[in-house]
Amino acid sequence: MKSALIAFVILFVSICVYSQEITGPVLKKELIGKYEGDLKKGLAHGQGTAIGLDTYTGHFSKGLPEGQGTYTFSNHDVYRGEFSRGLCSGKGVLTYKKAVGDSILEGYWEAGKYIGNKMVAPYEISNKTGSVNPSIINSGDGNKIEIVVMDPYNKYIIPQIMAMGQFTHQSYYQRNLYADAVFPVTFDIRYSCTNKFRSGIIDSTIRIKINKPGNWQITLRN
Repeated sequence: MKSALIAFVILFVSICVYSQEITGPVLKKELIGKYEGDLKKGLAHGQGTAIGLDTYTGHFSKGLPEGQGTYTFSNHDVYRGEFSRGLCSGKGVLTYKKAVGDSILEGYWEAGKYIGNKMVAPYEISNKTGSVNPSIINSGDGNKIEIVVMDPYNKYIIPQIMAMGQFTHQSYYQRNLYADAVFPVTFDIRYSCTNKFRSGIIDSTIRIKINKPGNWQITLRN
């Protein structure tokens, strides 16, 4: 009974500690403990070293590892390379412990996950013909792609789209919505529009491959 009570108290204290808002100078909980380095508005900003359960030496921005640095995990794995918003993101080298000796993983990371030894572009454009001028914007986390054709002379262009991948599809005139997408997704798009002199018709084609998750807005202008 007594041991159960002690365990409950420890659990309760742990919950209280980790539920408190982190105010700085370091905003990554695994690095909270000791910090030495540059500050801006009370947060780690510039070069510094943070020591908590893990250890990081390198560049900070607004309390989080950002840019180049070296991160030593509590299990003694070491990552040297680029960071974004406190996570391994970009080019880097991970040295991790094995039963016999160390092993090295070199390549590219995104949001803390290894993605391979080659950088994958967020999207790719090819097979572009005619007057199409694409605008491709990722507004944040998600798994949705919306395709819109905009033409100053015809508001009702309905494109022919051959989409390759896994998704659910809905269309509203010139707008096409692809939700619940599993990336990558490839679109072969074809449509006809009036030229800028309004004297003839232009056939436009484009292939767009979206490689990374997000809420994507693809606008095709003429």
